[in-house]
Order: sequence, then C-alpha cells, then structure tokens
Amino acid sequence: MQYTLEMFEQLSDDAPDSDIERTARDLKQHHWEPLLLLQAPDFVHWKKQDMIDEFVRLTHLKEDDETFSHLSREDDVEDIVEKQLGMLIYYYEILCELRSGDAEAWDLVHELYEDD
Repeated sequence: MQYTLEMFEQLSDDAPDSDIERTARDLKQHHWEPLLLLQAPDFVHWKKQDMIDEFVRLTHLKEDDETFSHLSREDDVEDIVEKQLGMLIYYYEILCELRSGDAEAWDLVHELYEDD
C-alpha cells in the first residue's frame, strides 16, 4: 500500500475551530465538494483525527462491506481504497490551505466553481 497511517498522522495540525467553521461556510456557498470515490460525509469539517479514523476504517474494510455496494464486481477493492486514500490526502491538504487563508488555494476554488 502506497499510503500509510504515518502519512495521515503527519498531516497538518488542526486549524482553530473558528477557521474551520468559516471555511466550511464559505465552501458551502461555493457548493464545493471533494471529488472522491467513496463518500466522506461533512468533509469540510474534518480534522486530522477524522482523517486518521478514515484511514483505519478504509484499510479494515472487507470486499462485502456495504461501502462498496455501488461498485461493479470488476472494481478492485484494494485499488479503490488506495485511490480514495490519495484523494483524501490531496483534498485535506487543500482544505488546510483554505483554512489558513492561502490565496492560491482560494483561487483554485473560485476558478473551478465561479468561472464556469
């Protein structure tokens, strides 16, 4: 597996709750949702521990788990989990940048969701 628990444990520390709430509110106004293979409910409010918990949950799923019920039989569960973990890290890092007020990260959101 390419993604490890250690990688999730080394993610950025949590922003203050006020920054998390402000960013979540702003992202909801833009209808921003991360593009993921599996659902990650309320992702805009996730903290580092949520990411760690999701890593553990995903890496312990079995093929017959309800999480995979919408996938076709040809889909490889390990491959799906690996891709999901990578996308979670990618979007969480963007989320952390947004919470810190990083202008380039907000430009990405504005470009994707306002200019179209």
